Amino acid sequence: MKKSQYSIKDLENLTDIKAHTIRIWEQRYGLLSPKRTDTNIRYYEDQDLKKLLNVNLLYTKGYKISKIAALSDEEILEKSKEIILNERKWDDDEVDVLLMGIIELDEDKILGILKRIYDENGIEHLFSRTIIPLLTKMGELWQLNSLSVGHEHFFSNLYRGFLLARTSDLTPKKVNKKILMFLPPNEEHELSLLVYQYMFKREGWQVYYLGVSVPYEDLKISYDQIKPDLTLTSLIAKSSEKEFETIVKEISKVIPPKELVLSGGMSSMYKEKIPSGTRVIEGEKDLKSLFV
Repeated sequence: MKKSQYSIKDLENLTDIKAHTIRIWEQRYGLLSPKRTDTNIRYYEDQDLKKLLNVNLLYTKGYKISKIAALSDEEILEKSKEIILNERKWDDDEVDVLLMGIIELDEDKILGILKRIYDENGIEHLFSRTIIPLLTKMGELWQLNSLSVGHEHFFSNLYRGFLLARTSDLTPKKVNKKILMFLPPNEEHELSLLVYQYMFKREGWQVYYLGVSVPYEDLKISYDQIKPDLTLTSLIAKSSEKEFETIVKEISKVIPPKELVLSGGMSSMYKEKIPSGTRVIEGEKDLKSLFV
């Protein structure tokens, strides 16, 4: 898998730390050591992003930057871990119980909690009040090297199966509208699209979900055959501004802007780079407006 490469502007977007501050921390304190491409362009990798997030966490908690710079990478990581794990951001015990189920790889515990929340509150509540906070917390543990990709995939596959089973149980009234859903090349974060698939099917739409990492030429073939009313994708995988612009440009070659709907964190982050007429989902209200 190709390693992510970030410019200093990308780090600013992903961390909310000004590029000027990053340069000072780098040049004066040696906190980051960017690499260079064959054409001598500076870039950063995932480990630099993780370290910068942890440095900023300590800084916002009152550590002087000179003191942080004196710490080893391992010490920065341990101090950040102590802050994150001891500072509870969620009062919902179900998130923590789910997280323990993921760490323990306990399928029965995970599916039991998902079913109970779904039965009591519905799919929107489950996704917005439990799954999103859970994924946020999992991201923090990734930042601390305390959760592996294997754990993420274990949970994602369980949740995927859970959503597909509930979707297949739906018996909606047809509204004679069609939506095409897909994820572009190198994008595999499909959980939000599976929730959207459930919601659109419940509303009576005919949903055509092509899956993850769909080549653009295959997207065109499907689009031409289906002729959907809307096409929706989600851009979540961390990307640079340039990478994001390239993805949207390729999609826009196939899907007219007025028929395209984007979701995901990268779509919100680089919203100003999205073609005029293309809609962006940033919440449940935005999504429900598409049903009309």
